[in-house]
Amino acid sequence: MAMQLVAWLAALLAVAGLAMFGWWVWGSCSRWQRKQRRLDDLNKQHETLRSVRQDAVYHHGWANSRGDYKEADSHESHVRDIDKKLANLKRQFEAVEVGEVLDFDSVVVDDRLKNS
Repeated sequence: MAMQLVAWLAALLAVAGLAMFGWWVWGSCSRWQRKQRRLDDLNKQHETLRSVRQDAVYHHGWANSRGDYKEADSHESHVRDIDKKLANLKRQFEAVEVGEVLDFDSVVVDDRLKNS
C-alpha cells in the first residue's frame, strides 16, 4: 500500500514537472514567434520605404534636369523624411532583435484626451 502511494506520488510529480516544462516551452515558442513576426513586419516596412526613397531620389534628379527646382526641393525634403523614418525603423529593429523594450517617443497624445 505504501509503495503504491509513493509510486502514485512520483507519477504525479513527474506529470506536474512535464506540464510545467511544456508550459515553459509553449511560452518560449510563442515569444520567439512574436519576435520573428515583429522583425518581419519591420523589415517589410523598411523595404517599402527604401523603394519609395529610391523613387523620390530618381524624381529629384529628374526634376533638377528639367529645371523644376521647387519640385526637386520637395522631393529632397521627402527623401530626408524617409531617411528619418528608416533610421527609426533600424533602431526599432535592433531593439526588437536584442529584446529591449521600445520607448514610445513617436506617440502623439491628443490634447482633448489630456484634459478629460
